Amino acid sequence: MKKSLKQILVPLDPSIYTQAAVRSACQIAKKHSAGVAGVVVLDSPEIRSQIVPAIGPYYPMMLEVVKTKVDHARDILDDCLKLFVSECEKSKVPHIETSYEGVPAQKLLSSAMFYDLLVMGLETSFHFETRGGRGDTLDKLLQETVIPILAVPSKGLMNPKSVLITFDGSHPSARAIHDFLVFASTYEFEITIAVAEKKESEGEFLAKSAAALLEAHGQTAGTLLISDEPIEAVVTDELLEATDLVVAGIHSKRPIKDRFVGSFTRKLIHNGTTALFLSH
Repeated sequence: MKKSLKQILVPLDPSIYTQAAVRSACQIAKKHSAGVAGVVVLDSPEIRSQIVPAIGPYYPMMLEVVKTKVDHARDILDDCLKLFVSECEKSKVPHIETSYEGVPAQKLLSSAMFYDLLVMGLETSFHFETRGGRGDTLDKLLQETVIPILAVPSKGLMNPKSVLITFDGSHPSARAIHDFLVFASTYEFEITIAVAEKKESEGEFLAKSAAALLEAHGQTAGTLLISDEPIEAVVTDELLEATDLVVAGIHSKRPIKDRFVGSFTRKLIHNGTTALFLSH
C-alpha cells in the first residue's frame, strides 16, 4: 500500500515564518488528505527566570510583573491559534489546536512523536516575550526529533517542483530519502541527486542506487551530480536558487556542531531562503 502523511504538526509563534509554515502545512495536508495540528507553548519558565529574583524586597512586585508578561504572552499565543484555525478553515483541512505551558523545545519533542511530519519556519520566535532575534528551537528539535522536519522560509513552500537530494550513503541520508518518499508520494518532482566527497566509482554507485529507489516509488531523478569535492562546491548558488526544496540527513545528535551540518545544512538554515526537509 502506498504510504502518505496522515498527521502534520505545526508549532505556532507570532512570526511571518510560522504564518508561512501554516500555509505550507495546509497545502501539504490537502495533497495527502491529512490533518493538521497547531500547538502553542507558553514559555512561562523563562519569563519567570528572567524577572523574579530568588529573594529580596522586590519579590512581591516582581510576581505581579511576571503575571502581566505571562498574560500578555498568552494573549499573543491565543491570536496565533486563531490565525491557525482561520487558515485551516479557509483551506478546508481537518485541524486540532493544543496549548502547553513549559519549555517550547521539550513540549514540541514530546508532541512530535505522535505525528508524521513537523512543519515550521527556518526562523523561530517561541521565546518572543524574553528574547530578540532568531530563536534556537529549530536547532534543539533537530538534535532529538524522531520525525522529519520541513523547515520553510518566510515565503513558505507552495506548490514545490524542484528538489535537491544530498546523499552520501550514510544511514541518516538514506533515512532522509525514505522519509522524503512518503512526503513526495502525492507530488511529481524534478529531482537532482548530489553526491559529494566520493571517488567517481563510489559516487556513481550511490547516485544511481538512490535514483533507482526513487524510480521504484514513482519519482525520477533527472540529474545526478557526482564529485570528489565538498558538497558546497557541488551545490552552487545558482542551483539553490532554482531549487524549491533541499533534502538532507542530519548526521549526529549535535547538528550545530556536526561537520556536515556545520558546513552546508547549517548554512542553509541560517540563510533562511530555501525550504529544507531534514531527517535523522
